Amino acid sequence: MTVRAMDTRRGAARVRVTLLLVTLLLGLLLAAGCGDDESDPTFPPQPEPEAGNWFLGVWGSGPDDIYVVGQPGLIYHWNGTAWSRQESGVDVALTDVWGPGDGTVYISGHEGVILRQSGGGWSRMDSGTEEDLFSVGEYQDQIMASGREGALRRLSGSAWANGPEEIYIRDAEDAVLDTLQRSEDIESLTSVGHYGVAGSEGVILMADQEVDWQLRRVTGGREWVTCGTSAERVGGNFIATDGGRLFQLNESEGGRLAWRERFSPAIESVIYGLHADPADTVWAVTNDGRITRVDPGGNLEEIVLYDDGLVLFDIWGTSGTNLYAVGIDGRVLRFHEINPGEFGWSHEDLPDLPADKAHAEVVYDKFGRPVP
Repeated sequence: MTVRAMDTRRGAARVRVTLLLVTLLLGLLLAAGCGDDESDPTFPPQPEPEAGNWFLGVWGSGPDDIYVVGQPGLIYHWNGTAWSRQESGVDVALTDVWGPGDGTVYISGHEGVILRQSGGGWSRMDSGTEEDLFSVGEYQDQIMASGREGALRRLSGSAWANGPEEIYIRDAEDAVLDTLQRSEDIESLTSVGHYGVAGSEGVILMADQEVDWQLRRVTGGREWVTCGTSAERVGGNFIATDGGRLFQLNESEGGRLAWRERFSPAIESVIYGLHADPADTVWAVTNDGRITRVDPGGNLEEIVLYDDGLVLFDIWGTSGTNLYAVGIDGRVLRFHEINPGEFGWSHEDLPDLPADKAHAEVVYDKFGRPVP
């Protein structure tokens, strides 16, 4: 009898403990699901919406060898007959494409990406930085790539090294007023050109008589230089800003180089891409989907050639009758002879684009800034 009574009491105790644990567990669940603050639900975070197919750069060595690059990791090539998609091996934004004319082509991209092709597929190079890169090109016979936090990489042989750091600020008499460090004092470098590397706050780094760089500004620090087009001929160099201003490099009788505003009043849009021909005719593409032309000569005026309201990021061409412009929504526009004797713009049909994505309500430029 005693043993059975003890077993009975132990069994009852176990039941009470089990019921207490169940009650506590239910209380905790109810507390978690029915808190006092109904405005703070405990849903898991939602993923960021994917960026669409945006083309950010276009360049070619001739009418039968043209590249367009963009995001996510998009590379397309035109061989004079058809477009083909090429494998990049990355899924970040590819921001610029350029080649020195020896058959080698370079592409810059976010997260320090630099790709190279020389007669075969694309291979990734070790850039030595993880900063977003915005431009690749040639400065004073040196291949350079530039980007965020003043990043500047210089190709030395087959490896990328850090570019010059020290920058002089001089007065009108060329006396040194201050010394800066590129990677510490410059927010972004956005465009590599033959005579200078341009960037945020109107910065242009140009050759100095004592050190590698002298800092100049073209907008008083109010605007970013967003793009440029380059040539060995001094007058063939142009830059533009996100305030819609266009500047041309000029040489004085004493050999001094200066950037002079080419077109005023400013184009009332952000200029994202430029192309110029040997006669100094300049084409520009803008944040509001316009393609404009500024002709050389005395009375300069902006001529609107195309306008669809959707962001365009770059333009390049072999002549005034063979131009390519690229932008959001997988758009590659071409100006060419669409009928005998009739020239106009057409949308290029690119194969194997990633699956269609919804049109983005907010578009970011290659610098990571929302497009106005």
